[in-house]
Amino acid sequence: MAAKHSRHIALTEPLIAYVEDQVARGQYTSVSEVVRTALRHMIEREDAKAARSAVAPASSMAVNDRA
Repeated sequence: MAAKHSRHIALTEPLIAYVEDQVARGQYTSVSEVVRTALRHMIEREDAKAARSAVAPASSMAVNDRA
């Protein structure tokens, strides 16, 4: 997948080491791929959290209706 825009990011030494290790072990083909995957996981987690919070009020209302 070709990048639409190039961005420069600053990482701490431990994050650099982790990303470079992932690429060296063949888990990913580039540093960009590691970052894109991490961002996708963050989006998925946030979407799941939003879905859970949207369901939670409805669930609590159902419990209150039984009382």
